[in-house]
Amino acid sequence: MRWTPPYSCVAVLFIEGLGCLAVSNPSTRSISDCFVQPDEATLEDQRSLISNYRIKTIIDLRSKYPRQSLRCCPRLLTGGTRTEHVQQGRKHDAKLRDTTALLPSESAIAPLKIPNVCYHDISLNGSSYEMLLLKRLRYSSLAKLITLMVLGRRTEAIAILGNEVIQPRGLVGQATDVIDSSATELKQIFHVLADAQYPIFFHCTSGKDRTGLVAFILLMILDVPLHVVSVDYMASQGELASERLLRTEELRAMGLSDDFADCPPHWASDVHRHITETYGSCQAYLDRTGISEALRHKIRSNLLQE
Repeated sequence: MRWTPPYSCVAVLFIEGLGCLAVSNPSTRSISDCFVQPDEATLEDQRSLISNYRIKTIIDLRSKYPRQSLRCCPRLLTGGTRTEHVQQGRKHDAKLRDTTALLPSESAIAPLKIPNVCYHDISLNGSSYEMLLLKRLRYSSLAKLITLMVLGRRTEAIAILGNEVIQPRGLVGQATDVIDSSATELKQIFHVLADAQYPIFFHCTSGKDRTGLVAFILLMILDVPLHVVSVDYMASQGELASERLLRTEELRAMGLSDDFADCPPHWASDVHRHITETYGSCQAYLDRTGISEALRHKIRSNLLQE
């Protein structure tokens, strides 16, 4: 982990492979060398989050529970899903069997909540994004997907969507699709970054895709040069190595190739190019999304030191 170089005044700490921590005054804080996913936090981890990181707010970019509609199908693939929390719950249960430090009352699906921390659950892959993916399926594939979901064969269903829709788009396409379709969710996220109590930790599962996109937009608001943003994004590659085997197994089951577990070197530049070519500039995109200049000013005031 490190402060974004060479802009020490920018109070954004990247915890590679996990998420991003935004703080209003880094000079008053003690930074630990250990951090974990909030879902996997032991009691000791929770004390560290509060005493060392002093986290007041957590933005969870995954959705918590499925809707009662088949429109939730894409979420089973793209990360903000019940499937995602089931997988995390299984990891949580495995740790629970190995240690008494975990809170015993947590369920296998509901994510762990740390006391005295304000949570904002904002799925970055919203309903508009879901519908965008479904519309790209062939009619025959959509019918098959729905049938498999009704039969409870969830893994086979999401593999159809992964293989036919997500895989051809790649990680850059996945990010640009979110940019184009998830304006409502992005506006909610940045309202939290403007108004909530700091330090704020935002995360997804792998800490590079949804988290990476929010961090990308945040650093654009803070006027951090694109090459610096790219370096920080790529730093997650090494930090994810320890879980790559497990992650690739999950991806294959969803119809995706192993490279979806990696960080493409051109990701930041390609996402930036999409924004400028489609909307004219990052500022124009933010205005269109509802992240106004007044809101951006509040965020800069929170995160930039004089």
